[in-house]
Amino acid sequence: MRIIILLFFLPNLLFAQLPDNWQHLDPEKDSLLGVSTFRAFEYLKDKKSNTVIVAIIDNGAELSHEDLQGQFWVNPNEIPGNNIDDDNNGYVDDINGWNFLGNSKGDNIKRETTELTRIFGALREKYSSRGLMLLNHKDSLEYIYYEKIKLLFEQELEKKQDEINFYNMLLANYQKANQLLTEYFKKSDYSQEDLNSFSPSDKDLSFSRKFMLEMLANQLNQSKIEGIILNLEQDLETRLNPSFSIREKIIGDNPDDLSDSIYGNNMVGALSPYHGTGVAGTVGALWNNAGVNGIAKDVKLMVLRVLPNGDERDKDIALAIKYAIRNGASIINASFGKLYSSHPEFVQDAIKEAENAGVLIVHAAGNDRKNNDSIPTFPTAYYADGKRAGNWLSVGASNAKDNENLVAFFSNYGKDAVDIFAPGVDIKSCVLGSNYELASGTSVAAPVVAGIAAVLKSYYPILNANQLKEIIIQSAYHPHTMIVQKPGGIKVLVPFSSLSRFGGIANLYRAILLAEKEYQN
Repeated sequence: MRIIILLFFLPNLLFAQLPDNWQHLDPEKDSLLGVSTFRAFEYLKDKKSNTVIVAIIDNGAELSHEDLQGQFWVNPNEIPGNNIDDDNNGYVDDINGWNFLGNSKGDNIKRETTELTRIFGALREKYSSRGLMLLNHKDSLEYIYYEKIKLLFEQELEKKQDEINFYNMLLANYQKANQLLTEYFKKSDYSQEDLNSFSPSDKDLSFSRKFMLEMLANQLNQSKIEGIILNLEQDLETRLNPSFSIREKIIGDNPDDLSDSIYGNNMVGALSPYHGTGVAGTVGALWNNAGVNGIAKDVKLMVLRVLPNGDERDKDIALAIKYAIRNGASIINASFGKLYSSHPEFVQDAIKEAENAGVLIVHAAGNDRKNNDSIPTFPTAYYADGKRAGNWLSVGASNAKDNENLVAFFSNYGKDAVDIFAPGVDIKSCVLGSNYELASGTSVAAPVVAGIAAVLKSYYPILNANQLKEIIIQSAYHPHTMIVQKPGGIKVLVPFSSLSRFGGIANLYRAILLAEKEYQN
């Protein structure tokens, strides 16, 4: 059997080893495109700060993480554990925030459908009736839309099945390669050094050696590949299954009715909140503790769980934003997005409420290497009338080096839709079990900027959302490299200024200097 060599390119392996704290370093002093956190706090060391609440709208957070102790917001109007809604907001014992993916019995949603699946399922149900077909609905605009959605959904199914087939092939190749190498070395626990120590002339053995070195480099083994396959198969059963209705079973609300708002529980750390824990750590992990330093120091993190394994519901996002506003958050971090939206008006209404309240929303641009100007990621910064929310800051991901690869290869971009870039490659942050790992994504870049906004608000509390945004974009660092690799996989060089509205990388030190100049108390 011929072993197929398959190359994997994971974000953490594409770049040379960077300092664990590179996002805090300074472009001028350290020659890395960090946000100058250390330099900023050296400047601020004799100045007074105020505590700022940052809402983390995500999949929850690990409240017991060693590097986040004392950093979580505590509702001052709620008595813990008395099973009473002391502050009369409809949410019982909402101590650190709220979980919109659970019920009062403690059941919680883990997997959900995608928005495309929901839209397709609703339209399919409507047009599956033979009677409707006889009424010649094929000529209606809605039916034409249904046909388009059906095609897109079927393409997603096909892509998922292709992924499953790919990893099944990979697993078969792994098992064959492992068998040949085990027989050759006469042991199953052969090492990378063993593989590097020989150059077999046998073709199958040579391919097996190269294949296994590739697997080791990407930290893949049989167990991990089998786990990937299982996860992909579960995607078919849940995310891409129009008949999957876990929301109805666990929560029982009407997702199409924003006024049906009293549901959920206070279990903001439910069901392995890996993503939200990392986001929380990037914003506000304790300084000089065991693991990492967050961008902000004097901060409290409000945890709002709305992200399942699948697409978030517009209603949950809207209610989480409203909860954050009404409970004192000055900044909201939104490291999520999707390609379709059933109720954009729900979220637009909440964004407008946030803008009126002076609350800044920092949103991750997305990791699909696409132009958000032509293919929007929901939620967007735009209201139904086309006006752009003044309190919305969309963030792309940048790399550490000032060269043509300074934009992360995976980052979305957009001359109109994306405002600014920030460090988002190989950023060390908190993960479950009080551990730490490197992470890459605009989901990391957004909390870097949310942290910058929190520091600004902490030292200059008079700043509202629009002013915070203006300071961050006007003080951005403009790298020396003017022509960069455009995200997308094919080598295309474009002006860096063409990939965002303001053509810069967020920088805390420069933002502090500008705030000091324009808004000094």
